[in-house]
Amino acid sequence: MKLEINTKVAAIVGGTIAVAVAIGGGTIAYNNHKAAEEQKAAELAYANRAIIDEECLMNGLGEGHCSFTNTGKTGGSVCGVIVVKGPGTAQTGKFCSGMVNPQSTEKVEFMVPEVDDLCDNGYRSWTEKCNFTFIEDEPEGVEA
Repeated sequence: MKLEINTKVAAIVGGTIAVAVAIGGGTIAYNNHKAAEEQKAAELAYANRAIIDEECLMNGLGEGHCSFTNTGKTGGSVCGVIVVKGPGTAQTGKFCSGMVNPQSTEKVEFMVPEVDDLCDNGYRSWTEKCNFTFIEDEPEGVEA
């Protein structure tokens, strides 16, 4: 009788362990599958992202424009400021490209009126005294 009870207990314990291992293994396999799916989705989103390049031009009076070209596969936008550096600094307020569709360009005008005084260089080019650049804002919710 004692042998039968021990055999039954061993069978129950062994069965319980087998079920626990199967459940644990299934959970691990499911989690690994889910992680692989999320990784593939992230890679696809990255491959299809909007890639927006800007080309900005400005004259010595501070009048200019940026052409935002999207070479990516989905629409997107970018925001930022123009910063002028010389003997001092000046900048525009924040401006954005608006939605730029794939394989297209959007032109946005800007003005930095301080450039006229800040970069006045007599009869020589204002670019010998100052330079400027477009500085992109961090996307919403991202800390710098």
